[in-house]
Amino acid sequence: MVIALTQSEGRLAGLAEALEVLGLRVLRVPLIETRTLKADLSPLLDCRIWLFTSPAAVQGVLDNGGQLGGRFLGAVGPATQQALEAAGGKVALVAPEASAEGLAEAFLHARPFGFVGLPQGNRARPVLAQRLRAAGYTVRSIPVYETQGRAWPEELSPPDLVLLASPSAVEALPPEIGQKSRLLALGPTTAAALRQRGFPYTLLPQPSAKAVLETIRGMRCSS
Repeated sequence: MVIALTQSEGRLAGLAEALEVLGLRVLRVPLIETRTLKADLSPLLDCRIWLFTSPAAVQGVLDNGGQLGGRFLGAVGPATQQALEAAGGKVALVAPEASAEGLAEAFLHARPFGFVGLPQGNRARPVLAQRLRAAGYTVRSIPVYETQGRAWPEELSPPDLVLLASPSAVEALPPEIGQKSRLLALGPTTAAALRQRGFPYTLLPQPSAKAVLETIRGMRCSS
């Protein structure tokens, strides 16, 4: 069985190795790429709290001269945590579930005090900001990177499975692949994008490497 992993590098750390242990042939086929935007970070400077939902957001802040020291830093998952720590930041909060919803839940459970800065992508979902504002926080969002689609390699035939982690990746998926491969959706927004394109899919119960592995094991048992 062949699976194509289309998520950005660093997301779902350890998944490829675990899939290979299961006997799958793993292809890395990233369908999105990110590019830092020139951004004015001044609205974030008086925010004691900065929350990051991707390593690309960390890089975007650094490329625009942002300083991580002295702030309450939150990360959406291990890859983002590693990016912050590699840049010299001290991470105070890591979401147990690598999603905007998971970060919102973890943050509201911790209840730190202060304004919240959200350096993010140009296509970021509003769910994190909405949840925090509804809880009474002042939230300031700044786009620091943009997401662009990448082409599927022409020479690559449809694999058995394709893991998709964002609506942007769904947009870049060729119709032939969407119709011939079995698609795994990492989250409800990715599932919604697949529905819009008319592709059948399996929605993973959680946006995690563990959920991917358990779903594939279940597929094998039922086949």
